[in-house]
Amino acid sequence: MKKILTLSIIIVTIALIGGIALAQVQFGVPKKMSTRSLNISFFDDYYPLGTIDSHKYAGIFDRLLSDFEEKAQFTAHIFESDTYEDTVRKGAKGRSDILLGMYSDTPLYEDWKYIYPAMIDNPIHLVMLPSRISEVKNIDDLKQMKGAMDSREQLSTFVQDQLSLFNIEKVDNSYDLYGKLMRGEVDYIFTSYWFGMTEMMKLGLNDMLSISKKSIWNMPVFLGIAKTSRERDYLVHNFTQLMQNQETRDKIKARAIEILEQIKQETQGTVPPSYVLENQNSN
Repeated sequence: MKKILTLSIIIVTIALIGGIALAQVQFGVPKKMSTRSLNISFFDDYYPLGTIDSHKYAGIFDRLLSDFEEKAQFTAHIFESDTYEDTVRKGAKGRSDILLGMYSDTPLYEDWKYIYPAMIDNPIHLVMLPSRISEVKNIDDLKQMKGAMDSREQLSTFVQDQLSLFNIEKVDNSYDLYGKLMRGEVDYIFTSYWFGMTEMMKLGLNDMLSISKKSIWNMPVFLGIAKTSRERDYLVHNFTQLMQNQETRDKIKARAIEILEQIKQETQGTVPPSYVLENQNSN
């Protein structure tokens, strides 16, 4: 009887182990890609989330991409069109395989497969003159004021819908955007955190302005795989495994912080624009 019981336990154990192993096998997923070249799309003119340096992607996802290039043994090539929106739409029509940065529930990305969880968050923050930020007790206070935002900002549908409730002016460059704030032409600025901090440091304004400690709205940033990509199954499977690893997401966050620190060091001593002096004299 004892031998039978022991044998039964062994059989059950083997069955359980076999079941777990089968559950871990992803049938139909290629072990390697059929190509050695992939096209990459990303946020353009939106550093540090994305820009081009020496015909290569540069930004907070660079090490993630570099590590995956080495793992999968392929060479990444940039795919870009006239505008970011055009790049995303055309890229998903068989011209690109990977999108480094997209927002959830946003129609622009309907031809892309989301990889969960998100790589990082790119939250929207409030920027104001230090002397005025105490005027804002809650977000509804801003609806009675005039705000502005950089027209280069890429936004989720949710944030775009929220902005429609505010009096927001779109400005085409950071120099003019922050000039409007310093001269009192607008009361506040909405900016995504990573992009906004970068632009303020480049202008030498980060120590002269107040940025809200808490975000106004969150915008999780996802990696996308084109639904038309020939390597879709391989890419979705392997990137999903990567992004489910907390260490991967921690490394992306650390890279973002590292880039901001580099920009801070590089821009130390930057002379602010002339409108800063004009504003100080008017006071």
